Amino acid sequence: MSIHAKPLSSSFGVEIIGLDPRNLDAEAKSAVKLLFDNHHFILFRNADVNEEQHLDIVRAIGPISGGDALMKEGKQFTYISNVHTDGRLPNGELFYHSDHMFLEKPLKGISLYSIEAPQHGGETRFFNAAAAYQALPPELKERIKDLSARHVYDYSVNRGDKRPDAEHLSDNADTYVHPLVWHHPESGTPLLFLSRLFTTDIIGLDRQESDELLDQLLEYVDSRGDDYVHKWAAGDLIIWDNLHLQHARNDFPAGERRALRRVPIALAA
Repeated sequence: MSIHAKPLSSSFGVEIIGLDPRNLDAEAKSAVKLLFDNHHFILFRNADVNEEQHLDIVRAIGPISGGDALMKEGKQFTYISNVHTDGRLPNGELFYHSDHMFLEKPLKGISLYSIEAPQHGGETRFFNAAAAYQALPPELKERIKDLSARHVYDYSVNRGDKRPDAEHLSDNADTYVHPLVWHHPESGTPLLFLSRLFTTDIIGLDRQESDELLDQLLEYVDSRGDDYVHKWAAGDLIIWDNLHLQHARNDFPAGERRALRRVPIALAA
């Protein structure tokens, strides 16, 4: 077995070359898992995997999560799509986030397989939340070391391009409090854990102080820019660490078709 791992950015991610994701034996699955653990993001181009082959490679990384409210009745995957009638998040921009920040256990990882890709826009962008924490100015790192923040997802009103309004939540809202400096549950790596999409306030601070500190932290994140931008092509298969990395989506023109099969990966019990 001859595998080449081509770096995708200076801080994370590899394209795996020389391995067919449609037919993985135990040795190949161990190699994929090691590359994921070391690089936090793996890419197969022209993977051409069916549903079962996609699920099989994801299980090499970890168990498939059933914690999503839309993963009902034993579903193993959903669609991020404006093509499928049951597709989620069909259009528009998505701010940076980690999936399920608003639950006690966010997802360990996410896999997306591209069925159809737009000609223009719709890229998925990534930044390294561990590197972002390490590069924080020392005074800001000291200020947030013991602080926690509330994260909210309101299934009735949340949009991908608008911050949530903590004062006007429906009964359907999920919310959870996590440390601003959250340690990865498996690796122990400290992560900067907040999001323009989900984070509403910092616990123990009054509204003005909380808003000012959140704005400062989010402006810092924005100022770092993207660590990697993935321009989708049909057949691309990626799997990434949902905690070590955060992801966002660029808008794309109305009428462009975009369809991705999404498989969520659960943290260990």
